Amino acid sequence: MSGYKERARVKAIEARNELGIGQLDSINIFKLLKNRENISIITTPLKGDISGIFIRKGDTGLVIINSRRSLGHQYFTAAHEYYHLKYNHGMTGRLCAINKYDEDYEVELEANSFASYFLVPDDALRYYLNLRLQDSSRKLNMRDLIYLENYFAVSNALMLLRLKNMGVISEAEAEQMKAGVISAAIRLGYSPALYQDTADQGMVIYSNYAELAEEFLEAGKITYGKYEELMLEGGYGEILFGDGEENGNSDAGNL
Repeated sequence: MSGYKERARVKAIEARNELGIGQLDSINIFKLLKNRENISIITTPLKGDISGIFIRKGDTGLVIINSRRSLGHQYFTAAHEYYHLKYNHGMTGRLCAINKYDEDYEVELEANSFASYFLVPDDALRYYLNLRLQDSSRKLNMRDLIYLENYFAVSNALMLLRLKNMGVISEAEAEQMKAGVISAAIRLGYSPALYQDTADQGMVIYSNYAELAEEFLEAGKITYGKYEELMLEGGYGEILFGDGEENGNSDAGNL
């Protein structure tokens, strides 16, 4: 294993341990970053090859993710940007695009490897492979692939790459398993959402921003005027100027 891959693998194990996440557990990366690491996430349609952007200001982190990519790819991007925020302390921000690296080529490769191992640890992948392939003579099939992708909530491309690198499938088999993924997922009872983009949702914000603003207001750290200003700047004007009626569906799906 090359140097950057081994560093990334070790860091991914350490990060999971620090967060109290078992090595066999899957991760809801958006919830994790928002609730445990206090990193705000915005998913929104972006043009070109951009996958994500991270911005750091003091102890505050913001990740912007291109919702034109599949949801599985968005989760990978969130983990990639998390690496930059957690380990690249000298960076105040960065735009990360698909297969386009500059002088920090190895930094980006290490961030990719970290995201892969953080979302899908080696031990977890081997464990669930063994559960599925109890008969060692049986080859991995499309049902196994779809199961693994949905358990770990990762893209078809990432799972195929991991399985190919572990010697579970060949290059030719990986190529065959790229086709018909969405229809196979639906046929097997899975939602196709993991394999589709979310651009039609517009901008979606995952953040404790509004809660923190209210906390500062109640503690007397800011005036109500400053609270209104912060809420408007953060895109939460509907909270200030809504009709005030209770709506049981108003927050549904945001987490």
